[in-house]
Amino acid sequence: MSTTQVGIDLGGTAAKSGRVTHTGEILAERTIDPGFADGPERVLDRLASLFHELGGGDALGIGVPGFLERERGFVIASPNLPGFVNLDVKGGLARRTGLSPSRVHVENDANAAAVGELWLGAGRGERDALVVTLGTGIGGGLILNGELYAGAGMGGEVGHVVIDPQGPTCGCGKRGCVETFASATAAKRRALAAGLPLEQPGDLMLLAQRARDGHAAEKKLMTDIGRDLGRGLGPVVCLLDLRVFVFGGGFSGALDVLEAGIREGIEERSFGGRASEMKLLRATLGPSAGWIGAARVAIAAR
Repeated sequence: MSTTQVGIDLGGTAAKSGRVTHTGEILAERTIDPGFADGPERVLDRLASLFHELGGGDALGIGVPGFLERERGFVIASPNLPGFVNLDVKGGLARRTGLSPSRVHVENDANAAAVGELWLGAGRGERDALVVTLGTGIGGGLILNGELYAGAGMGGEVGHVVIDPQGPTCGCGKRGCVETFASATAAKRRALAAGLPLEQPGDLMLLAQRARDGHAAEKKLMTDIGRDLGRGLGPVVCLLDLRVFVFGGGFSGALDVLEAGIREGIEERSFGGRASEMKLLRATLGPSAGWIGAARVAIAAR
Protein backbone atom coordinates (compact mmCIF):
# COMPACT_ATOMS: atom_id res chain seq x y z
CA MET A 1 0.00 0.00 0.00
CA SER A 2 1.35 3.42 -0.97
CA THR A 3 2.20 5.84 1.81
CA THR A 4 2.82 9.57 1.61
CA GLN A 5 5.17 11.77 3.59
CA VAL A 6 5.55 15.52 3.91
CA GLY A 7 8.96 17.14 3.88
CA ILE A 8 9.80 20.69 4.95
CA ASP A 9 13.04 22.60 4.38
CA LEU A 10 13.03 25.45 6.89
CA GLY A 11 15.28 28.34 5.95
CA GLY A 12 15.75 31.85 7.23
CA THR A 13 13.44 33.42 4.64
CA ALA A 14 11.25 30.56 3.38
CA ALA A 15 9.86 27.16 4.25
CA LYS A 16 9.88 24.98 1.15
CA SER A 17 7.75 21.88 1.37
CA GLY A 18 6.02 19.09 -0.47
CA ARG A 19 4.27 15.75 -0.23
CA VAL A 20 5.75 12.66 -1.85
CA THR A 21 5.03 8.95 -2.02
CA HIS A 22 7.49 6.33 -0.80
CA THR A 23 8.30 5.60 -4.45
CA GLY A 24 9.30 9.21 -5.14
CA GLU A 25 6.17 10.54 -6.85
CA ILE A 26 5.78 14.22 -5.99
CA LEU A 27 2.14 15.01 -5.24
CA ALA A 28 2.26 18.64 -4.10
CA GLU A 29 4.71 21.48 -3.40
CA ARG A 30 4.38 24.78 -1.60
CA THR A 31 6.60 27.55 -0.22
CA ILE A 32 5.60 29.94 2.56
CA ASP A 33 7.11 32.72 4.67
CA PRO A 34 7.69 31.18 8.13
CA GLY A 35 7.13 34.55 9.84
CA PHE A 36 9.98 34.41 12.34
CA ALA A 37 9.14 37.88 13.62
CA ASP A 38 6.12 36.36 15.38
CA GLY A 39 8.23 33.95 17.42
CA PRO A 40 9.09 30.25 17.19
CA GLU A 41 5.74 28.94 18.45
CA ARG A 42 3.88 30.76 15.68
CA VAL A 43 6.40 29.37 13.18
CA LEU A 44 5.57 25.85 14.35
CA ASP A 45 1.86 26.69 14.02
CA ARG A 46 2.41 27.70 10.38
CA LEU A 47 4.45 24.59 9.63
CA ALA A 48 1.71 22.38 11.05
CA SER A 49 -0.87 24.21 8.96
CA LEU A 50 1.38 23.70 5.94
CA PHE A 51 1.46 19.97 6.65
CA HIS A 52 -2.34 19.83 6.53
CA GLU A 53 -2.64 22.13 3.50
CA LEU A 54 -0.43 19.74 1.54
CA GLY A 55 -2.83 16.92 2.34
CA GLY A 56 -1.05 15.50 5.38
CA GLY A 57 0.80 12.23 5.40
CA ASP A 58 1.94 9.24 7.40
CA ALA A 59 5.08 11.02 8.57
CA LEU A 60 6.76 14.42 8.55
CA GLY A 61 10.43 15.23 8.03
CA ILE A 62 11.92 18.67 8.50
CA GLY A 63 15.37 19.93 7.58
CA VAL A 64 16.72 22.70 9.81
CA PRO A 65 20.03 24.60 9.75
CA GLY A 66 21.99 24.76 12.97
CA PHE A 67 22.97 22.55 15.88
CA LEU A 68 20.51 19.76 16.62
CA GLU A 69 19.87 16.93 19.01
CA ARG A 70 18.63 14.70 16.25
CA GLU A 71 17.21 11.88 18.35
CA ARG A 72 15.15 14.17 20.57
CA GLY A 73 14.31 16.48 17.68
CA PHE A 74 15.54 19.62 19.45
CA VAL A 75 17.11 22.62 17.73
CA ILE A 76 19.80 23.74 20.17
CA ALA A 77 20.78 26.87 18.24
CA SER A 78 20.41 28.17 14.71
CA PRO A 79 22.00 31.47 13.63
CA ASN A 80 19.57 31.70 10.68
CA LEU A 81 16.34 30.90 12.57
CA PRO A 82 15.54 33.60 15.16
CA GLY A 83 14.22 32.21 18.41
CA PHE A 84 15.05 28.58 17.64
CA VAL A 85 17.05 27.98 20.82
CA ASN A 86 16.57 24.73 22.77
CA LEU A 87 13.32 24.31 20.87
CA ASP A 88 11.46 20.99 20.83
CA VAL A 89 10.61 20.93 17.14
CA LYS A 90 9.70 17.23 17.07
CA GLY A 91 7.31 17.45 20.02
CA GLY A 92 5.86 20.77 18.93
CA LEU A 93 5.05 19.56 15.43
CA ALA A 94 3.75 16.20 16.67
CA ARG A 95 1.23 17.94 18.94
CA ARG A 96 0.14 20.33 16.23
CA THR A 97 -0.20 17.78 13.42
CA GLY A 98 -1.63 14.90 15.42
CA LEU A 99 1.24 12.62 14.43
CA SER A 100 3.01 10.39 16.90
CA PRO A 101 6.43 11.85 17.83
CA SER A 102 7.95 8.72 16.28
CA ARG A 103 6.56 9.89 12.92
CA VAL A 104 8.20 13.34 13.09
CA HIS A 105 11.88 13.52 12.13
CA VAL A 106 14.24 16.50 12.46
CA GLU A 107 17.41 16.55 10.37
CA ASN A 108 20.17 18.99 9.51
CA ASP A 109 19.23 20.81 6.29
CA ALA A 110 22.46 19.94 4.45
CA ASN A 111 22.02 16.28 5.38
CA ALA A 112 18.43 16.38 4.14
CA ALA A 113 19.53 17.88 0.82
CA ALA A 114 22.14 15.13 0.46
CA VAL A 115 19.51 12.44 1.00
CA GLY A 116 17.29 14.12 -1.59
CA GLU A 117 19.97 14.28 -4.26
CA LEU A 118 20.89 10.62 -3.84
CA TRP A 119 17.24 9.55 -3.87
CA LEU A 120 15.78 11.50 -6.79
CA GLY A 121 18.57 13.79 -8.00
CA ALA A 122 22.05 13.78 -9.50
CA GLY A 123 23.31 10.98 -7.28
CA ARG A 124 20.45 8.58 -7.96
CA GLY A 125 21.80 5.02 -7.96
CA GLU A 126 25.01 5.88 -6.08
CA ARG A 127 25.70 4.24 -2.72
CA ASP A 128 28.50 6.47 -1.43
CA ALA A 129 28.79 10.21 -1.99
CA LEU A 130 29.41 13.56 -0.38
CA VAL A 131 26.95 16.29 -1.30
CA VAL A 132 28.62 19.70 -1.03
CA THR A 133 26.56 22.88 -0.87
CA LEU A 134 28.36 25.95 -2.24
CA GLY A 135 26.53 29.00 -0.95
CA THR A 136 27.16 31.71 1.63
CA GLY A 137 29.14 29.01 3.41
CA ILE A 138 29.93 25.41 2.51
CA GLY A 139 27.75 22.63 3.86
CA GLY A 140 28.00 18.91 3.38
CA GLY A 141 25.98 15.74 3.71
CA LEU A 142 27.58 12.30 3.67
CA ILE A 143 25.91 9.17 2.31
CA LEU A 144 27.63 5.83 2.97
CA ASN A 145 26.29 2.51 1.72
CA GLY A 146 23.05 4.22 0.81
CA GLU A 147 22.48 5.64 4.30
CA LEU A 148 22.94 9.10 5.75
CA TYR A 149 25.99 9.23 8.01
CA ALA A 150 26.00 12.07 10.55
CA GLY A 151 28.25 10.60 13.23
CA ALA A 152 27.44 12.18 16.58
CA GLY A 153 25.65 14.89 14.64
CA MET A 154 28.28 16.86 12.73
CA GLY A 155 29.33 14.37 10.06
CA GLY A 156 29.90 15.75 6.56
CA GLU A 157 30.90 19.29 7.61
CA VAL A 158 33.54 19.54 4.91
CA GLY A 159 33.33 23.34 4.91
CA HIS A 160 35.28 23.37 8.16
CA VAL A 161 38.21 21.27 7.05
CA VAL A 162 41.22 23.55 7.63
CA ILE A 163 43.39 23.90 4.54
CA ASP A 164 45.54 26.84 5.69
CA PRO A 165 46.02 27.50 9.44
CA GLN A 166 47.18 31.04 8.58
CA GLY A 167 44.18 31.74 6.38
CA PRO A 168 41.16 34.00 6.95
CA THR A 169 39.12 33.65 10.12
CA CYS A 170 36.02 31.55 9.59
CA GLY A 171 32.62 32.14 11.15
CA CYS A 172 33.25 29.02 13.25
CA GLY A 173 36.19 30.76 14.93
CA LYS A 174 38.96 28.74 13.27
CA ARG A 175 41.34 30.03 10.62
CA GLY A 176 41.69 28.78 7.06
CA CYS A 177 38.60 26.58 6.73
CA VAL A 178 37.84 25.62 3.13
CA GLU A 179 34.66 27.73 3.49
CA THR A 180 36.83 30.85 3.73
CA PHE A 181 38.42 30.05 0.36
CA ALA A 182 35.75 28.42 -1.80
CA SER A 183 32.25 29.48 -0.73
CA ALA A 184 30.30 31.98 -2.82
CA THR A 185 31.13 34.61 -0.20
CA ALA A 186 34.83 33.82 -0.44
CA ALA A 187 34.72 33.78 -4.24
CA LYS A 188 33.25 37.27 -4.31
CA ARG A 189 35.92 38.52 -1.90
CA ARG A 190 38.68 36.95 -3.97
CA ALA A 191 37.28 38.39 -7.18
CA LEU A 192 37.30 41.90 -5.75
CA ALA A 193 40.81 41.41 -4.36
CA ALA A 194 41.97 40.36 -7.84
CA GLY A 195 40.52 43.54 -9.32
CA LEU A 196 37.55 41.77 -10.90
CA PRO A 197 34.55 43.69 -9.57
CA LEU A 198 31.27 41.93 -10.20
CA GLU A 199 29.02 43.56 -12.77
CA GLN A 200 26.02 42.82 -10.57
CA PRO A 201 26.23 42.48 -6.78
CA GLY A 202 26.64 38.85 -5.82
CA ASP A 203 26.44 37.50 -9.37
CA LEU A 204 29.39 35.16 -9.67
CA MET A 205 27.96 33.54 -12.77
CA LEU A 206 29.15 36.50 -14.84
CA LEU A 207 32.71 35.73 -13.78
CA ALA A 208 32.16 32.05 -14.51
CA GLN A 209 30.98 32.88 -18.01
CA ARG A 210 34.02 35.05 -18.62
CA ALA A 211 36.16 32.12 -17.49
CA ARG A 212 34.36 29.90 -20.01
CA ASP A 213 35.01 32.51 -22.67
CA GLY A 214 38.72 32.26 -22.01
CA HIS A 215 39.41 35.45 -20.06
CA ALA A 216 42.69 34.69 -18.31
CA ALA A 217 42.12 36.44 -14.98
CA GLU A 218 38.66 34.95 -14.45
CA LYS A 219 39.82 31.49 -15.54
CA LYS A 220 42.72 31.62 -13.08
CA LEU A 221 40.42 32.76 -10.28
CA MET A 222 38.01 29.87 -10.83
CA THR A 223 40.85 27.36 -11.06
CA ASP A 224 42.39 28.67 -7.83
CA ILE A 225 39.05 28.55 -5.99
CA GLY A 226 38.41 25.04 -7.30
CA ARG A 227 41.86 23.92 -6.18
CA ASP A 228 41.22 25.16 -2.66
CA LEU A 229 37.89 23.33 -2.63
CA GLY A 230 39.65 20.18 -3.79
CA ARG A 231 42.20 20.58 -1.01
CA GLY A 232 39.31 20.33 1.43
CA LEU A 233 37.97 17.23 -0.29
CA GLY A 234 41.34 15.45 -0.43
CA PRO A 235 41.28 14.34 3.23
CA VAL A 236 37.76 13.00 2.71
CA VAL A 237 39.06 10.89 -0.17
CA CYS A 238 41.90 9.59 2.00
CA LEU A 239 39.60 8.66 4.85
CA LEU A 240 36.62 7.24 2.96
CA ASP A 241 37.86 6.54 -0.58
CA LEU A 242 34.83 8.37 -1.98
CA ARG A 243 34.54 8.62 -5.76
CA VAL A 244 31.32 10.68 -6.07
CA PHE A 245 30.80 14.32 -5.14
CA VAL A 246 27.58 16.20 -5.85
CA PHE A 247 27.68 19.99 -5.76
CA GLY A 248 24.62 22.11 -5.00
CA GLY A 249 23.94 25.71 -4.00
CA GLY A 250 24.08 28.84 -6.11
CA PHE A 251 27.81 28.72 -6.78
CA SER A 252 27.55 25.17 -8.15
CA GLY A 253 26.54 26.79 -11.44
CA ALA A 254 30.27 27.41 -11.93
CA LEU A 255 31.19 23.74 -11.47
CA ASP A 256 32.38 23.34 -15.06
CA VAL A 257 35.04 26.05 -14.58
CA LEU A 258 35.89 24.94 -11.03
CA GLU A 259 36.29 21.28 -11.96
CA ALA A 260 39.89 21.30 -13.21
CA GLY A 261 41.03 23.03 -10.03
CA ILE A 262 38.99 20.69 -7.82
CA ARG A 263 40.70 17.68 -9.36
CA GLU A 264 44.11 19.31 -8.90
CA GLY A 265 43.36 20.01 -5.23
CA ILE A 266 42.14 16.47 -4.58
CA GLU A 267 45.28 15.09 -6.24
CA GLU A 268 47.47 17.39 -4.12
CA ARG A 269 45.90 16.42 -0.78
CA SER A 270 45.23 12.71 -1.34
CA PHE A 271 47.21 9.78 -2.70
CA GLY A 272 46.80 7.04 -5.25
CA GLY A 273 46.30 9.19 -8.35
CA ARG A 274 42.52 8.81 -8.24
CA ALA A 275 41.37 12.37 -8.89
CA SER A 276 40.69 11.65 -12.55
CA GLU A 277 38.29 8.84 -11.52
CA MET A 278 36.07 11.09 -9.38
CA LYS A 279 32.54 11.85 -10.46
CA LEU A 280 31.95 15.56 -9.91
CA LEU A 281 28.23 16.06 -10.44
CA ARG A 282 26.06 19.13 -10.28
CA ALA A 283 22.93 18.75 -8.14
CA THR A 284 19.68 18.64 -10.11
CA LEU A 285 16.90 19.13 -7.55
CA GLY A 286 17.64 22.78 -6.82
CA PRO A 287 15.64 24.28 -3.95
CA SER A 288 13.50 21.13 -3.71
CA ALA A 289 16.39 18.93 -2.56
CA GLY A 290 15.96 19.78 1.12
CA TRP A 291 12.27 19.01 1.49
CA ILE A 292 12.52 15.90 -0.70
CA GLY A 293 15.37 14.62 1.45
CA ALA A 294 13.52 15.46 4.67
CA ALA A 295 10.56 13.43 3.44
CA ARG A 296 12.88 10.55 2.53
CA VAL A 297 14.39 10.64 6.03
CA ALA A 298 10.85 10.29 7.40
CA ILE A 299 10.21 7.32 5.11
CA ALA A 300 13.46 5.57 6.06
CA ALA A 301 12.86 6.04 9.79
CA ARG A 302 9.37 4.53 9.82
